[in-house]
Amino acid sequence: MRSALRSVWSIFVVHSVVMCATAAIWVHYFGSVATRQRGYSLGNFVSAFAHWDSSWFLLIAKNGYVLSNPNEPAFFPGFPFLMGFGGHALSFVRHFGTIGPVADKTYYAAGILISNVAFLLILMGLYWLGRMKYSERVTLRALWLLALFPSSYYFSSAYSESLFLLFVVFGMLFGYRKQWLLAAISIGLSALTRNLGIFVVASLLWLVWLDFREHKDVGKFIRNGLTVSAIPGFFLSLYLLLLYRVYQNPLMFLWAEKHHWHRKFTWIWTSLHADYRIDPLGFVASVVFLGLLVFAIRKIPLEQWILSAFFIIIPLLSSAGKYSPYPMSMIRFVLIAFPMFFYLGANIKKTETYMVTIATSAIFLVVLTGLFTTGQWVA
Repeated sequence: MRSALRSVWSIFVVHSVVMCATAAIWVHYFGSVATRQRGYSLGNFVSAFAHWDSSWFLLIAKNGYVLSNPNEPAFFPGFPFLMGFGGHALSFVRHFGTIGPVADKTYYAAGILISNVAFLLILMGLYWLGRMKYSERVTLRALWLLALFPSSYYFSSAYSESLFLLFVVFGMLFGYRKQWLLAAISIGLSALTRNLGIFVVASLLWLVWLDFREHKDVGKFIRNGLTVSAIPGFFLSLYLLLLYRVYQNPLMFLWAEKHHWHRKFTWIWTSLHADYRIDPLGFVASVVFLGLLVFAIRKIPLEQWILSAFFIIIPLLSSAGKYSPYPMSMIRFVLIAFPMFFYLGANIKKTETYMVTIATSAIFLVVLTGLFTTGQWVA
C-alpha cells in the first residue's frame, strides 16, 4: 500500500494544485456566475466545485428522496447519501461535538472532500490494477493521462464520478484477485452510485468464466457466478424498493429521465451529430474514444474492453431535449473508461508524443476547469 501511495502521490498533488490554482485565478479575475446567483454564503472555493448536478445531490443529502420532487431519482443514492453523512460528520466536528442544523456549505464541502479522497484511492487502485499487466512506466503514464484529462476536474468536484469509479476499480481489482464476494459488494455499491454500475457485472462474469476454464470446478463456477451477479442485483433492488416506497414506482429514475430531461433512445450517429453541432469537445471525445475502443479490441483484456464499451456506448445511445436532441456531455462520460487510458499509456511509444499529449490535455484541463469553476461551462 505504501509503495502504491508513494507512486501516485505526486500525481494526486499535481492534479489538486492545478484544480485549486486554476479555480483561485479564474474566480479572482473573472468572477463566478454561480457565486453571484447563490450569494457568497458558500465561499469561492466551495462554490467553484459545486455546480449543477451538485445541487441535486445537495437536496437528496439534506432531505432524501421526497414525493414532492419526482425528478430526484435520476440521481442514484450512493454519493448524496454519503455526502449527507459526511456533512453531518463535518458539522459535528466543526461545532465541537454539538449536533445541530447542517449548512449547505458543509454538505458541499463534504462532497468535495469525498471526491478528492476517492480520487486518491482510485489512483492507488489503478496503480495495482495496471501493474498486473503493464510496466511501472506504462502504468504511471496512464495515471498521468487520467489525472490531467480535460474533464478530470469532476474528480475534485461534488459529483459522483470519483466515488463511482472507485467502486468500479476496486470491484475489478477484487475480481482479478478472485475475491468474488468483495468484488460483488464493490460493484453493488457502484450500482447504487450510477446507473452504469450494474453493467460491470458482465466483466465480473467473464472473470468467473476464465477462473472456471482454469480450474474446471462446476460447483465453484456456479457459486461464484451467482455471487457476482446476485449481490449487485440485490444492491440495485434496494434502490428500486426505496423508489417504490416513496413514489410507488420502482423505475422512477427512468420516469425522471424521460419527463424532466426528455431523455430518449437515439442511434449513435444521431448523438454524434448533436455533439458535432452543439458540443465540439464532446464530439471529439466521442470519436477519439470510439476509435480507441475499436483499436483496443484484442489488445486489452476482454473484461476491461467490455467495461469500456458499456461506459462509452450506452451514453451515446440516448439523448436529451424536448424538441431536438442535445448531447450527453461525452467528455465527462469517457472519463470513467479507465482501460482506454491504460491502452493509451501502452501505445504512445515516443516520449515526445507523450509529452505533447500531456501538455495539450493539461492546457484544455486548465481552460475547462476555469470555465467550470466560474459557472460558465458545463458538461
